[in-house]
Formats: sequence, structure tokens, C-alpha cells
Amino acid sequence: MSIHTNNILLIGPLINKHNPKITGGAIVLFNNLLEELNESKVNYLLIDTNKENYTNMIIAYISIFLQIFIKQFKVNHISLHSSRDYLFFAPYIIILGKVFSKSTSLRKFGGEALTVYNSSIGLKKKILTFIFINIDFFFLEMKNMVYGFTELNKNTFWFPNVRQVPKIEIKTKEFSKKFVFISQIFKEKGIDEILEASTYLPQEYTIDLYGPIKDSKYTDEYLKQYPVCYCGALDSENVLSKLNEYDILLLPTYYKGEGYPGIVIESYSIGIPIIVTNLTGLSEITDHQRTGLLIEPKNIEALVKAILYFDKKNYSAMSKYAKEKFSNFNASEQTYKFLKIIDKTDIIN
Repeated sequence: MSIHTNNILLIGPLINKHNPKITGGAIVLFNNLLEELNESKVNYLLIDTNKENYTNMIIAYISIFLQIFIKQFKVNHISLHSSRDYLFFAPYIIILGKVFSKSTSLRKFGGEALTVYNSSIGLKKKILTFIFINIDFFFLEMKNMVYGFTELNKNTFWFPNVRQVPKIEIKTKEFSKKFVFISQIFKEKGIDEILEASTYLPQEYTIDLYGPIKDSKYTDEYLKQYPVCYCGALDSENVLSKLNEYDILLLPTYYKGEGYPGIVIESYSIGIPIIVTNLTGLSEITDHQRTGLLIEPKNIEALVKAILYFDKKNYSAMSKYAKEKFSNFNASEQTYKFLKIIDKTDIIN
């Protein structure tokens, strides 16, 4: 990877030291970036923003702010990778960047940035405006958000949810009516719709659920009322191999912060079509009736029809197209683009 920018300070969440199973999209993506940089031998300094890895919340924030101040003297570029706490850290790195002549970047995870900005008022609105205008490079997960923020900052770029090329042996896909949900388990992820839809399916169809339960409603006793199987949470390193055992990914989510779910990208990487809801982010990465099916949120009838849509003939073609779609979300390619952009100091205002 031929990139001149070697001295980067990366600020983002590392894996939970106490319980690696407690994870999320931001942690996965940030650690994925670190792996790519390590493989490419790009030099960087690192600050962990996962508060679970500190003694307590107060110590975490004090430590992070102090580390940023000390380590920024050793680098040319400060890069923050965040879902929510950018509201605290981004103004700080922008001010440091201006005072000590460092370029800065913000990679905002998730799909709610534009909605949050447009709905904010008062001090919060002023802080967000300061961040989005003054950050040197702004990276967003969804294309519609890139378009929405370009007027505030012309150096706004697309950095989608990405994954590395799978290192497992990908099974030849033949439709066997095996469906799977892999995500956090709470209502807004469409769990009720999956459970209800399962009662309308022929007996030979199977639906398995994986993920940490975030809503106390979904006890073992509750889930056993339905013809589904709850199989527990997965370690991140086991997701692909488990996903490889199924035909179709189900994600009928209506969660407001949904961007490009990592599990969709992972499904594409091994040629698994998807059934997802017609949210902005999901519609951007789903080619309807080609890489998967788009349905309206909270629509049980549509979910049942989508599940029954697949057969051996159309499944084979859609599996092929899903695998081809992954090229847009290849971690190596997107990391290379990220490094090239932050290396172009001549375009900084």
C-alpha cells in the first residue's frame, strides 16, 4: 500500500477486554481498520475509547482527553472513529489540530447523523455545526448522508461498513429453506415480525436466531412458543462460519440508527442473499430481487411472502449476485481510499 501518511493518531473503540462477546458495529469496524493497517505496515498511534476497558466512566474520559493531548505531538494527523462520543472528542481534536497544525478526520459510524443534526437545537446544534464545518475530512457510512453534509463540508466522503475477504471455505450454495437472524435481539430489529411470520411457514422451513438478548421480553420460555430456535450469541470470529450454514439472512429491522449492518456485508461476502426492510441504508446496499429482497417494515405478510419467494432456481442467481456485490465493501480497498484521502493535505481548507 503506497501511502505517504505514516504518522496517524487513531482514536476509537477496542474490543471489550472483560467480555469480547459484548460488541457492536463501531468496535468491529474500528478493529477491522487496525488489522488492515497492520497488514499494510502503516504506522499509527492508538487511543481506546471503549469505556468498558477503563476503571470507570470518569477515569475513561480524563484518560482519553489526556492521551489525545500527549500523543498528538507525535503525529501529523488525528483521526476519530465514533458512533456517539464524537460530540465530546471531535471539538477537542479540531482545536488541537488548528493550534498545533495537525490535519483531522472524523469517521462517523451508523446511519443517524443527518437526522440527529437536522433535529438538534440550541447548544448541541452549535457544537455539531462546529464539528461538521471544521473537521478536515468527514467520513460517513451512507451515501445519502454524504450528499446531505457536502454543503457544510466539501471534504465529506463515503466510507461504508466493510469486511475483509473471507478466510473460510465458502460452501456451494443450494437452497435448503434455512433462514437465520444474526444481530442484537430487541424489538426494533424486527424480532416480533420474525416470530409471527414463522407461524405461517411450512414445517420444512427453519429459522434460527443468534445474538445477545437486549430486551428482557425475549426469554427462552417466550421464544419457545414459536417454531424458531434461539441459538445464543456468537463470538465475532465465529459469525462467518455459522452464517455459512444457512441460505438466507433475515433482518426485518426498523431500528432508527440502522446504517449498513455489518451482518449484511458478511452475508454478501459468502454469497448469501438477504431479506431486509426498505430503510434508507439498507435500500442503498440491496438490489431488490438480485442480491436480496426489500420489504416494508413491520409487515408480517410481506416477510412471509419474501421467505416463500426463494426457490432453487432464483436462489442460485441471487447468491451469485450477492457475492459480486461484496466488492463495494472490501475492507482493503476502502482502507486504501481512506488513507489516500487523508494524505491529500493540499485539499484541506
